Amino acid sequence: MNGKLTLLIFVGFLMFSCKKEEQSCSDGIFSPNKEEEMDCGGVCPPCNFEPTVVNSFLSTKVNGKPVSFATFTLVKSPDWILSFENDSINIQVNLGQGDSLGGRPMNVLYSSATYNAENHSVLADGYSVFAKVDHVKNELSGFFNAKFVSDNNTSDTLRLSDGEFQNVQW
Repeated sequence: MNGKLTLLIFVGFLMFSCKKEEQSCSDGIFSPNKEEEMDCGGVCPPCNFEPTVVNSFLSTKVNGKPVSFATFTLVKSPDWILSFENDSINIQVNLGQGDSLGGRPMNVLYSSATYNAENHSVLADGYSVFAKVDHVKNELSGFFNAKFVSDNNTSDTLRLSDGEFQNVQW
């Protein structure tokens, strides 16, 4: 019985002695050693933090590597032509006609790609899904996958997977 009492006291001592000091980031009290202002800065979230809101974006995996694009355009005439590029990639895909939501195959006409200065002008396979068509703001959102074949070597392909575009204006 004496051993159990000693063990109980020891465990109790450990529980109370290991209590960590809690951060004071939401107590409404300025803690000068921990905070720059009341409940912000230092160990707390930054003061006057305003998150960046991104309304429009385009990203995809290029041969399995994630890539985001800052330069992209969308034209509707009557096909939806989505173009996007960066310093080594220039892609144009024809998403097809119509405004209905859902999936559709890409059209070969007006679809092409250049990757590291090598042309991939043949769209071998491509599919897109329209998730939102906003005729008030003239914005389109959706998803896509595509496979292009190199002009120089038919076994060399350029694969675009998990593509997503959000609120791209036309």
